[in-house]
Amino acid sequence: MRRTNLRRDDGVAMTEFALILPIFMVIVAGMLGFGRVFFYWIEANHVANETARWAAVDRNPYGPSQTLQQHAANSATTEFAQGPGQATVCIDMLGTQLGDPVEVTVAKPFKFVPILGIGNITIRGSSTMRIERLSAKDASNNAIPGEYSEGCQS
Repeated sequence: MRRTNLRRDDGVAMTEFALILPIFMVIVAGMLGFGRVFFYWIEANHVANETARWAAVDRNPYGPSQTLQQHAANSATTEFAQGPGQATVCIDMLGTQLGDPVEVTVAKPFKFVPILGIGNITIRGSSTMRIERLSAKDASNNAIPGEYSEGCQS
């Protein structure tokens, strides 16, 4: 009769790997998701800063074919601009005198798990700059921006 050695450790590493793998994959997926959220936040702030700078000097270098908000929403990286959900760019003038602030806010919807449609958040970036130039006048002879208009667009 042959005796079985109960102290053999064949297959222990495979069992331990099978127990640790799901936890490891969740951690890796979480890190990738956090990286994407951080990238979107940086991109939203970059677009807001660039748009606020153009608004502060009352310029729209993208001509009459696009508003400043439309160009800003489409000017970011491909994943940010054309990913799921459209970025919304809002320009708000908080006064009409030189030196008053103009605020630009960029909002982009984000899904942590797009396949399942769960984990929906909105990533926002904003920038505030002082108005340096206003090139037009309204009916009451008040200075207004001539190259862009206030409001939100996607």
